[in-house]
This record gives sequence, C-alpha cells and structure tokens, in this order.
Amino acid sequence: MDVEVVRRNNCVYVKGGAGRILLTNERDLLDLISFCGEQDSNRLLLFAENLPQLFFDLRSGEAGTVLQKFANYHMKVAAVLQPSHIRGRFSEFVLETNRGSQFRIFHSPEDAERWLITD
Repeated sequence: MDVEVVRRNNCVYVKGGAGRILLTNERDLLDLISFCGEQDSNRLLLFAENLPQLFFDLRSGEAGTVLQKFANYHMKVAAVLQPSHIRGRFSEFVLETNRGSQFRIFHSPEDAERWLITD
C-alpha cells in the first residue's frame, strides 16, 4: 500500500501517495481503514488520484459508499482536490460535506493537514 504515516503535533495520520491509485474497490477501502487502525489512527489524508474515478460521478453512488465506510469506522478524512474536480453536482456535494466534521475537501495539502490534526 502506497501510504505514509505522518506524526504531527501529537497526532498520527495516514497520507495517501500523491499520484497513486489506492481505492479501486471496497476491499482496498477496508484495507486502508485497517492500516489506519494498525497505526492507532483514525485520520486520513487523500488526494484525488487516491480515490476511484467514479467517486466524482455522484450518480454512481461511489462517493456515498466510501463516505459511509469512513463514517462507520469513525474516520476523519481530508481530501485534496483541484478545482477541476469540483464541478456540476459534485460541487454541491463538496459544499455539503465541508459543513461536517468527518470528511472535508481542500485545495491544498497544508490546509487539509491543518484541519486533520486539530480536534
């Protein structure tokens, strides 16, 4: 699994490799969540490339499936997406998820990390 364990400010999180596909199916998602648990972390930083392509097509239901798994396992997840990924109905999804405290989308890794390591 192409991930990095990051320790900052007494917080541990798992960071997906930029430019690497991590989640192609539900098994990959569960493996990633398990890896986080093995690191005693419930925090995860992902990049657009780490997510399945169908995640960005809300009609597929992939985003809902992924977020539900994160919620079931009490994961705090930040995703770094470029503005080109946020268009159409997906932009509405971003606005809605960014109101919550469990999954948020950012344009920069620095902003994502700042949110991720604060309680």
